[in-house]
Amino acid sequence: MSRRVSAASCAAALLTLTLTGCVSLEDLDRYAQSVVTGVPMDSFDQVDRDAPFAGSPAEDYGEGFDVPEAEPAGSFTEEQVAQAYSLTQDLLEAVYLNQDAVFDGDNSEFTALLSGQALKWYLDNFDSEDFELSSRHVTFNITPGTAEPIGDVVKVDGAMYAEAARDEHGQDYLAVHTEYTIVHPVARPGEPVSVRLVTSHFGEVSLYDVGGEALEAWPNWWSSTGPVHCVEEYTLTPAYPDEFPEGEEPRGVPKDAYDREEFENQEECEAIGQT
Repeated sequence: MSRRVSAASCAAALLTLTLTGCVSLEDLDRYAQSVVTGVPMDSFDQVDRDAPFAGSPAEDYGEGFDVPEAEPAGSFTEEQVAQAYSLTQDLLEAVYLNQDAVFDGDNSEFTALLSGQALKWYLDNFDSEDFELSSRHVTFNITPGTAEPIGDVVKVDGAMYAEAARDEHGQDYLAVHTEYTIVHPVARPGEPVSVRLVTSHFGEVSLYDVGGEALEAWPNWWSSTGPVHCVEEYTLTPAYPDEFPEGEEPRGVPKDAYDREEFENQEECEAIGQT
């Protein structure tokens, strides 16, 4: 798993991280066997087009990011918490469920939800020469031309909850904590080779009352996705089971991609099992 970092320099000094999972060692072993035995390439079609989540834990997941019932939190009213939940839901959907964003890099729906200093930070750092400081890390973009969706359903498991918080500058804000597993079934464009991309998402949306009716939202999250190639890039390149890894090679015993606890504190390129 490779580590990508994006730091937001503002009054809140927010930190955003993105971690990337890597191709499974088990899949590499299957590829080696195919070379020896002559197994046809369509054997790497891992996803059933009619039931893309069958045989995986995602089969029992829901669709979308549900919001809990709002309650007051610290100095924030029930109405503000409800607004924060709704905005967090919209941000997550814009990042993970909007196919134009995921597959074509069109993040306009996401940026339309940002405002004030958060929007300024995102736009100012979008083309940062410092890879670790780029605001591109807060979105979820698959490298264009490397994948197409299988169906129009993305499965999601997890939850969000809100609590009052205070940043390192002593400023109060509302933190909506988010922890999810998100599963995208994809195929190499025009070919039968397919895989389920599994993302473990962590972090929060930090919401500040800057006056006016709306809260200003700062996505302050990190995630781990696999199987993808461990290369230093802003986008995610799926690692299909018929490929050798590009960039850093995954290390260690393959981990369960659906076990979020395995990936919350990952910093290196580590192997995952079949998804």
